[in-house]
Amino acid sequence: ETGHVLVDGHMQRRLGQRHLHGRACKLDMHVPDLIVFQPKGKSDISRVPMVARGELVVQQKASCFPALALAPPPGATVIDGCSAPGQKTSHLAALMEGQGRLLAFEQDERRFMLLKQMLKQKGAVCAEAVHANFLKVDPTAAEYCDVTHVLLDPSCSSSGMSLNPITDPDALHELADLQQ
Repeated sequence: ETGHVLVDGHMQRRLGQRHLHGRACKLDMHVPDLIVFQPKGKSDISRVPMVARGELVVQQKASCFPALALAPPPGATVIDGCSAPGQKTSHLAALMEGQGRLLAFEQDERRFMLLKQMLKQKGAVCAEAVHANFLKVDPTAAEYCDVTHVLLDPSCSSSGMSLNPITDPDALHELADLQQ
């Protein structure tokens, strides 16, 4: 398992070097704007100032694919139906180059507050956090008539990619409740 960091295009140009604050890194060969650091446990990127300032979003490579597959262009109107904690939403905003409208839904109060904080920290200016269950909004409402793209990627445990998948029935029920 490797640690991956998503960056926007202008950051990629700044990172032509092979090290970032003393941590070895390289640009990913499959995902644009993704910097690959040494495997987890061998490279502590939490102390990289750009991470602390919110200029880099830490997430696994597989988590980048939903936004890349959706590929919303600048100016699009996008709904992210399962937004919190906000890494994929921040990625969508970067792909949209901060232009357009990105409605980020989250029904849980605690996760909604986390989402708002993440979007502010990452500078996702085109994103608006919406405290609601995406499945219960009226798709015919005027505020959604110009939606061009929808991302619906429920919260994931990454257990399918882990050497230690979740097998505890209580933990599985907790994950299922979170995904509802």
